Amino acid sequence: MVKELLELPELSQNVWYKYGFHANPFDINPLSYNSNSLLSVSEAIVGRDFNTKESKLLTSILRNPGGGRVIVTGNIGVGKTTFMNYHRYLWENHAKDKLFTTDKEISVSEEWQLSHFLINILCSIVDKLIQTQGEENVIKNTLFKELLALSKVFYHTNFSFQGSLLGFGGGFGKDQQVNIPVIPETQLIRYLHETVLEIKKMGYSGLFLHIDNLELFSQNKSQKAKTFFEGIRDSIQTPDIYFIFVAKKGFFQEIISPLERVRSIFFGRPILVPPLSKTQVIDAIHKRYHLLAIEEHKMIRPVEDLFIESLYDLYSGRLRYIMDAMNMILSEFDSGEVRTISKKEAEQCLSGLVREQVQSNLTPKEWEVFLFCLSKDNFTNTLLQKKFKMPGPNITRLIKRFLSLDLLYLEKREGRSLFYKANEYTKIITSSVNNKNLSQKPLATKDISFRIIKAKEIIQERKTISRQEYASLLSVSSSTATRDLKKLTEMGIITKRGNTRATLYQVIK
Repeated sequence: MVKELLELPELSQNVWYKYGFHANPFDINPLSYNSNSLLSVSEAIVGRDFNTKESKLLTSILRNPGGGRVIVTGNIGVGKTTFMNYHRYLWENHAKDKLFTTDKEISVSEEWQLSHFLINILCSIVDKLIQTQGEENVIKNTLFKELLALSKVFYHTNFSFQGSLLGFGGGFGKDQQVNIPVIPETQLIRYLHETVLEIKKMGYSGLFLHIDNLELFSQNKSQKAKTFFEGIRDSIQTPDIYFIFVAKKGFFQEIISPLERVRSIFFGRPILVPPLSKTQVIDAIHKRYHLLAIEEHKMIRPVEDLFIESLYDLYSGRLRYIMDAMNMILSEFDSGEVRTISKKEAEQCLSGLVREQVQSNLTPKEWEVFLFCLSKDNFTNTLLQKKFKMPGPNITRLIKRFLSLDLLYLEKREGRSLFYKANEYTKIITSSVNNKNLSQKPLATKDISFRIIKAKEIIQERKTISRQEYASLLSVSSSTATRDLKKLTEMGIITKRGNTRATLYQVIK
């Protein structure tokens, strides 16, 4: 037992201290609206200033008094939420005519109706007031006192609990019943109008509401999205509220444009948030290094900038995927040695991790089909049927399996044709660092005989090897490397030097 414990990774939350940072510079969360955060949007923002087209458009809408409605779109992972947090921060803290905004974006559910929409807005407003003024001051206002009581109510529907509003209440399971008063939608609308008046008495010119999570209305559920917008149409015309809906690219054309009544109250076109440029992405990460550095002259950059640039090309500039990839590979290089990982090492590690993760869940035939999917920008059922000479129902089942494994997503619908696309995080599998012998079995299989032969050759050549080096050179995960090295030691092929995380292995002569 003691021996096994000695081989555990370091169970510590200060891993970034070793690199000279207070926290993770590759945090995938949007930059914080809170100016007291280590990575606040007020300091860490890059590439979204007022000279950009998207910022000019949003600002022009917010400068018009009386409220408004607009859709902000962009590919997943390009920084839409950070873009919104930046403008919410500016309009609440630095504008001449300040706009009140909630502490966080309001995330919708695909099952929402008008009542859910209104209650969550009202409760988000009260939650912000409590955080800034304290509950004892908020309840002095009769309206806000009523809304605070409302915020402690759970909504029960015929499918499940939607959950606690803003963290109030708690502990209810899916099958538990709770008796609640039925609040008419007209009453909720009245609450919203009165809330706007009270907020304006506090010196604000209106409200800036960021409505997010519209990705839940995926294109195969577009009718639900259309019904939702038809249902909230009248309420989002409440004076002095700017409703900014954030969605994936194509949402406006798919959902809003066909609804004449809804389209008529929205800004005429969506505001598109494009990816940052390659230079801007590097600048954004360097700025994070600077803001999080304990002592800037002592910090160690975790990866070469060249690797970040290669990820930019691989993921078409989507910052979230870039950050995800760096977190993945850094978890594999967790030895006592803290250094800057080279582009080559990082690419080999990432390609091995993703390929092992994907291929371990697929049969040889599924792997063959998925590789073809990866080679196409997008594809349909028909294309797969022609390529692999498989019946339609078989292809449909295969696509459903890929969807369940999050390897594909539905990109668009044209008439009766559905176009699918391989998930971006899998692109590394067919990138230049891992495009040879893709149809072969991966190194990371339960049968390690091939790896043992290869490993012995590598260790003999290098004299010694660490677990992290083994994982990188053989394109396997850290856990697989640990199992392999243990097996090689038990077989008497190698010997272990040390019992720490910096343990080295060498071939027995």
